[in-house]
Amino acid sequence: MARIHILTNPRSDAGTFLPGIGDWVPSLPLANLKTQQPKQVARSTSLDASATRFAIDLGSQWLVPSFALINSNLTRSSKVRIRVSNNADGYDPILDVTVPGVPPNIAWGSLPWGQFPWNGYRDDALPAGQVTFFQASKSVFGRYVLVNITDPNNPAGYVQIGRFMGAAAFVPRYNMAYGAALKWIDETRVSKSVGGQKWFDVRPNFRSFRASFNFATQGEALGAVYDMQQRVGLSGNLLVIYDPEDSADVILRRTIYGSLTELSEIVTANETADTPYAWTLAVEELI
Repeated sequence: MARIHILTNPRSDAGTFLPGIGDWVPSLPLANLKTQQPKQVARSTSLDASATRFAIDLGSQWLVPSFALINSNLTRSSKVRIRVSNNADGYDPILDVTVPGVPPNIAWGSLPWGQFPWNGYRDDALPAGQVTFFQASKSVFGRYVLVNITDPNNPAGYVQIGRFMGAAAFVPRYNMAYGAALKWIDETRVSKSVGGQKWFDVRPNFRSFRASFNFATQGEALGAVYDMQQRVGLSGNLLVIYDPEDSADVILRRTIYGSLTELSEIVTANETADTPYAWTLAVEELI
């Protein structure tokens, strides 16, 4: 099992979209990829490959090995090419990878034999929408991030994305402790008539995640965690990938785009010289 990855304050948010790359609806511009609301989307004008692309100038060379497209309408046949380069045209890339826009989403064994669709897909989406995630296996330093999307058979006639993140994830030296908890939350309001009938004011379900980290170094606790709490607060956003090495059919079930529900105490918890601190991560999904 790989250690948890936490993406916050992505460098891509501070970058500048290069003009003349892609063709996006003026009222649904690429700037929407930087807002934290996943339903505030950027939408291409067509499915032409020249329209469904964008490039970001980070301003200088930055470490950007982690990428996510959140709440997209990509279909099973879609592909996403991600490049990182020090050239605005993508020449001589440090990273050049193409990944499926939509990985299989049915966990093996979750359905009875005979009902399992052999293509590995079902049509329901995550609460925050479809997520495309890629984590490079090496350090990736570059100035420009270029994304090309291919989805020629999309029935919508366009590509749309609610959020893009290009960042260096925070990966703790020691993983979360046993007891990490993922759960669904349903805030549907229930009322009951005098006769006993129930009435429901249905609200959309969403997920929450909570994990404890009992052994953190000073650099992690008073560096990465301290800065995350200060910069993200309760109003910012982050992406939590429980295990980047999860199988494709499970990884998104334990991936949450959300906000912090509390700024936990950074506790001097034990006498271990290298890792004396402890802290808690509590996240609620943004939809």
